[in-house]
Amino acid sequence: MIELYKVEVVYDDGYKGLTEIDLHIERGELVYVTGNSGAGKSTLLRLLYADLMPSRGIVKVEGQNLGNMNHKSVAFMRRNVGVIFQDYKLLEDATVYDNLALPLEIYYMKKSVIRDKVYNLLKMLDIFQHRDSVVQKLSGGEKQRVAVARALLNEPFVMVADEPTGSLDAKNADKVMDMLLHKSAKGTTILIATHDQRIIKEFPGRVIQLDRGKLIYDSKAKGKVNV
Repeated sequence: MIELYKVEVVYDDGYKGLTEIDLHIERGELVYVTGNSGAGKSTLLRLLYADLMPSRGIVKVEGQNLGNMNHKSVAFMRRNVGVIFQDYKLLEDATVYDNLALPLEIYYMKKSVIRDKVYNLLKMLDIFQHRDSVVQKLSGGEKQRVAVARALLNEPFVMVADEPTGSLDAKNADKVMDMLLHKSAKGTTILIATHDQRIIKEFPGRVIQLDRGKLIYDSKAKGKVNV
């Protein structure tokens, strides 16, 4: 499903975001990406939806080498990758409903189908009552749940989430994790960058740890790697 071979990311200023990353993730795996700030968690996630290209090495998603894709192919691939951004990246001046409906309209879905999909997700995440609210008036936790709903809309085969429970109380964090576990059980591969040890403990999955751009721990490998 996801394969990284000897992947390095070097930024324009010479900073190494990732170094010699070898990683294989199976379909339907739930993987927590852990590490201190600056460890490379966000860099790894950005590679998987082609927001960033490796300086060296190979990144494959569903057998496709992302480094060989043109802009059109990348846009098509992203339809099947759900992304939950740490800073939400919502349309602040639009309503909650419009933030979710607009991405679906490009597929020429019937309005009734779009409405049903959006309403179901909003109800599951307990934000249906905010469907007509302008996003900028929502709390951080409410925006987080809208961002989660948007990522789930197209039933993606891969989801990457950057601190998806960071703005949520325990009750709503558990709702989000229940939904992600359900998707994982149905075959969606999910990577979650998080510092939340409670979530990792209560919703077990594979844990990998990065440190200064290097993969130093993988629970699937039963211990430390590359050290």
